[in-house]
Amino acid sequence: MNYNPFDCPQRDRLFNSSMRMTWYNLCPIDGETGLPIAKQQVPYALYHCHQVSPQTVREIKQASESVGRVLMSTWEVIRTLDEEALLYYGFPQEAVKLVKHDSLAPFCMRLDWCWNEATGIKKVVEANPQTPSFWFECAEGNRHVASEFCCQDPDPESQTLLRITLNQQLQRAALHLNKPLADCRVAFTTLNNPEDMGTMQWLSRHLQHQSAVFPLEYLRIQDGNCLFDERTGKPIDILFMWYPIEWAIYDEDEAGKRLWPALEQLILEKKVVVVNFASAFALQPKGVFALINDLGTDFFDARDAATIFDYFPKTSLSPDAIGPDYFAKPILGRQGEGSFAVRSGAIAYRSNNNDPWYTEQEYVYQELLDFPQIEIAGQYMTAVWGVWLYNNGNNELVSGGLGIRVSEGIITDDFSYWCPIGS
Repeated sequence: MNYNPFDCPQRDRLFNSSMRMTWYNLCPIDGETGLPIAKQQVPYALYHCHQVSPQTVREIKQASESVGRVLMSTWEVIRTLDEEALLYYGFPQEAVKLVKHDSLAPFCMRLDWCWNEATGIKKVVEANPQTPSFWFECAEGNRHVASEFCCQDPDPESQTLLRITLNQQLQRAALHLNKPLADCRVAFTTLNNPEDMGTMQWLSRHLQHQSAVFPLEYLRIQDGNCLFDERTGKPIDILFMWYPIEWAIYDEDEAGKRLWPALEQLILEKKVVVVNFASAFALQPKGVFALINDLGTDFFDARDAATIFDYFPKTSLSPDAIGPDYFAKPILGRQGEGSFAVRSGAIAYRSNNNDPWYTEQEYVYQELLDFPQIEIAGQYMTAVWGVWLYNNGNNELVSGGLGIRVSEGIITDDFSYWCPIGS
């Protein structure tokens, strides 16, 4: 290797010029202005292609679909739980009504895996149904980088599957509204940063229907009537909003009025469909894995019980149920924030990011796993696999798109690298 995968002219040419991936570098956001701090940007996409065998790709995709089957069974259970049980497993009280009543099943999610072929440890560590992060990279980005390094696309059908399932979900949303799809206005919105907005622009191009893409700050609510795009004044019928519910329930307008009750009303009255929102959030809290553990393998059919035994780590709301070695994470955690590992009863390492919003939450505890290490430019890095699942229209989750993120530390966080893969 006669180049630096973190910083070299070839890297800029591929990601910036050829792929037009605006977030191949990441910038911290200024807390006061909300703007990226360009002078502090750090590399995200690596000019590197880690080769994986087609057999490994097949195995992790098949395992992910098996996990998806368990999660969809659990989703049905969650919608029957009473409020007390949902609060126990980490659901915010404000979200309970929508979680129980949003009958349009989840569209997609990303599973994160400890897939360590060297040790044989293959466990899914969490499901992320409410995020746009690491989507383009898994579904399309690997293909471009693999070609650059004369390798094969590891999952050549991923974009076709995304296009088919996304358009199916659009049809299901229109049916949910009892409106012809041709009469529905469709929009995509998320946080106004290069990664999330770039991903939404990319995702919208897979629709066979006209749509609008805009930053979240342009989304407005007319109480009891509709959502609309402030720029155009046009109402929205179907919204792809990749924004966490645990944040949305606290949002206020300029006058300090909470927005959540009006949004909740619109969804409950079927005046708008927000795709992959409350139904997906039903599987977002880390307490869901504890629920699966508490239900036990006897609750599930033989196939799902085998999947839980093979691929789910022991998870609990109490560290005592795990033992002296465990990994702790906030029940509504994201990007490793506030996480820490304990070995023999003592803290072994912590996340670099410990915002009080996360550290003051209730925690969930999992058995401590040894993640695989990948050597890049003479440096060994911790690798986490991500696999995307999509609803095939029959409430079955099928796999399409996968990838690896690597980090210099033990815990994968918001500034970990994308390590492209090829076969």
